Amino acid sequence: MKNSSYFSIQSQTDLSAADFKVLALLYQPLMGLEAHALYTTFYQLTNKTNRNRYTHAELFDLLNVKQTDFLKMRHKLEALNLLVVYHREDDYIYQMKAPLTAKSFLVDTIFGSYLQSEIGEKNVNLLTEMFKMDIASLDGYENITKSFDELYEFKSMNLLSVSHPLQGRQSNGGSHLNYKFNYEAFVEHLPERLKTSQLLTDKFKEQINKIAFVYQYDVMDMVSVYEAAARSNRMATFAQINLKAKQYYEEKHQLLTVKKKETTPQMLDQAAPQVIIQKYAKTDQQGLALQTATQLLERNAVEPGIINVILILVLKHKDGILPNINYMEKVLHDWLNKGVQTTEDAIRHSAKLETQYETKKKSERVSVKEPDWMDEYIEELAKMEG
Repeated sequence: MKNSSYFSIQSQTDLSAADFKVLALLYQPLMGLEAHALYTTFYQLTNKTNRNRYTHAELFDLLNVKQTDFLKMRHKLEALNLLVVYHREDDYIYQMKAPLTAKSFLVDTIFGSYLQSEIGEKNVNLLTEMFKMDIASLDGYENITKSFDELYEFKSMNLLSVSHPLQGRQSNGGSHLNYKFNYEAFVEHLPERLKTSQLLTDKFKEQINKIAFVYQYDVMDMVSVYEAAARSNRMATFAQINLKAKQYYEEKHQLLTVKKKETTPQMLDQAAPQVIIQKYAKTDQQGLALQTATQLLERNAVEPGIINVILILVLKHKDGILPNINYMEKVLHDWLNKGVQTTEDAIRHSAKLETQYETKKKSERVSVKEPDWMDEYIEELAKMEG
């Protein structure tokens, strides 16, 4: 990226006080003060000025940061699905996405669990109290609200057509996958009692698609997983479905045959993390590793092939044990900061790291047990960030 390159900012909706509360109390512990400041600055630039185009040099001066620091901040916003970035030569478009609601952040996605791992259960309980709703009891009351069709007569069945974009919230989901799961057949095979309005939303469909991709489940597998997740409630959350998917995998423990053939970027983009984990991870670690892979896909909007390359490299040099999500994301974000944007980039970067490792291995005399090279790699990243 050149400092002289231009960018414009797009925002599809105004943020409310509730949005800023969620950003400050829930998102900020994950992305840090700097990334939070960048998001706020973007919002003010798009809402409070008459300009719609800036140079990155102007932004760096406003924030008093260097390009490397800016990229770290920007990548955190991308990973938390608050920002979508488009690039053409020296021109960038930053599309801002509204934050999740407090309920969606804490309960319906993996963000809540990750936040708890970062700041502790006690602090999470303190935060949830701040978002608690006091709902009056409706016992003894009758709902007498008028419906639309009681007061208005339909003159036409055609919906209004508008030729230009209108303000409205952009769906805040996770990473996008091209994997095709037969969602219609999945819904068809569900018991009637579980066929709720939740199944009609694009966000829920995408979440089911991600889980099916990670575990390589077919329609009937996902029906079993959903039935287990919805056993105590007709509308299961993503967190419940993800947990049941992990348990189902550990019980069924499917074994796939992996044929040896030349690895291509297309293969890595299309390969399911399950295949890689079964090939490289220890048997008793595979369920946990798959759950971590699901978190990586959900939280980071990157090509699946990039994550697959990282999974292969880390599992290979960690003796089949995949570290926690913090460790994995530190590696991923470092690769992104170093310019990895495609699966091809990831393959080249992985080969470079392997070459460096082999060179170091030959040049050192091993008199005592050497620390794991991936651990050294992470420690170096931590020092750079410090």
